[in-house]
Amino acid sequence: MSESVPLTTNFEIGPQAIANYSRMSYTMWHALGEFIDNSTQSRTNYGSVIDQVLKEEGTPLVVEIIHDRIQRTITIRDNSVGMTRDRLEAALKIAMPTADSVGRSKFGMGMKTAACWIGHKWKVVTCEWGSGEEWTAIIDVDAIAFQGAKVPLTRTDVDSDGHYTRIVISDLHRNIQQRTEETIRGYLGSMYQFDIRRGALKLLYNGEEIPAPADYDFDTDPEGRSMRMDLPEKTIGGKKITGWIGVLRKGGRKFGGFSLFQNERQIQGFPNAWKPRRIFGGVDDEGANNLVAQRLTGAINLDGFHVSHTKDAILFQGDEEDDLEEFLAAVSDDYRKYANKRRGTKSNPWNRDKIRDLVDEMRNEFVNPEIGDALDNSLLPPIETLQQNEERQAASVTDEDKIASFQVSNDLTVIVSLQEKSEYEPYLSIAASATPGTVHIVINGLHPYYVDLDSTDAIDECIRQYIYDAIAEYRAGKLAGRINPSSVRRIKNDLLQVKALRVENAAEELQSGPMTVGTNSATAI
Repeated sequence: MSESVPLTTNFEIGPQAIANYSRMSYTMWHALGEFIDNSTQSRTNYGSVIDQVLKEEGTPLVVEIIHDRIQRTITIRDNSVGMTRDRLEAALKIAMPTADSVGRSKFGMGMKTAACWIGHKWKVVTCEWGSGEEWTAIIDVDAIAFQGAKVPLTRTDVDSDGHYTRIVISDLHRNIQQRTEETIRGYLGSMYQFDIRRGALKLLYNGEEIPAPADYDFDTDPEGRSMRMDLPEKTIGGKKITGWIGVLRKGGRKFGGFSLFQNERQIQGFPNAWKPRRIFGGVDDEGANNLVAQRLTGAINLDGFHVSHTKDAILFQGDEEDDLEEFLAAVSDDYRKYANKRRGTKSNPWNRDKIRDLVDEMRNEFVNPEIGDALDNSLLPPIETLQQNEERQAASVTDEDKIASFQVSNDLTVIVSLQEKSEYEPYLSIAASATPGTVHIVINGLHPYYVDLDSTDAIDECIRQYIYDAIAEYRAGKLAGRINPSSVRRIKNDLLQVKALRVENAAEELQSGPMTVGTNSATAI
């Protein structure tokens, strides 16, 4: 009998994969960061050439982002070294790192995935310094994915002193609101603060320069010494840990926590810095709302660690995260105790003047002809009709719509769902399920109100209040037989007080020993 011949086959990725990049879990600032990574890394790779050219031109590396809301395009352009035809073709190959794919651009995927996430069509226009050739590549994502189209390349003769890359993305998947643009500026300034502070990078957004975050204002000890110190030498899994920790004089929940960097590029940081529970307490990634979580801060350099594809999280391997937490907990022990005892100069955010200003800013939202017309012309159907509509909405929920299920108590389960059926459907439905003891919260993601809720904090608080409302309404109906607004508010008040108490209790448990896991469950669906 002849020996059997081993059988093999290819594991291939079809062109339709790029059409699915639009579904990746990017944020707009992290997607734009992919292009800045390429520009800054290109400058590093070819510093021996482009550094002298920029010096003679009297300019730093400049990366400009231009969002044209009317034409619905985003343009990213830089004055780095640029690319030849060969380098451009190599850059368009997905997940095929080249000799240039190091540091901030080591995976060979960022530009492609980010551009496809932002829009249906994009083009790259580039000229390498000294070449005198401008090359343009045009990418039609849908045509490549579904029609087998190729990428056309065109060449134009230009001045040999030219050096640039310009990426134009059109037919955008997402609208960028003005509030989101402020968030983009804040995040990008924080992400590239090392480059900006040392003058190696100038970032522009629609002509406005993006600054690095303001310098930290550290507290001082009784002898007047700054409460900031560099980390001692530490290696985890063969990777060197560097950075510093400190205590802020005036803190806030979004200012506390450790910012994580790799290759001097922020991976996770302000306003959502890393807050390991062993150090900051709490029951979630934000830490407890205590003085430690508001004032203990730091910057940790984690070169060599794995990062997520979208470069927004460190992907710790094995015991790396536990080892890092243990190290930082030991190093920061005195600083944690100091931050927890001294209240500093933090003012009360709920004072009359601040609240008066906040409400005054909201005035135009409520005092306008449109609101008046809506109230004057509104009609209320019979309560039975409203209840039937909400019950129908709950009954229409599919498994794909369901986001999470919370077993709040032995006789109450809350199911949160997100539907996108019509902008004319109610913004929210809260209704009992056919299953006893189950309440559905159905959010209509297409409702126009949600368009301006761009920040994670705003969406987070919106959904949190929906859940509190649903639980309070359910309990009020159980106790009183009918839902009365005053009764609902009374029960919701009790629930909100429990929330604050639970966060602090959990923080104390973590500081004193292992945290006990509760009996109630919350299940992602």
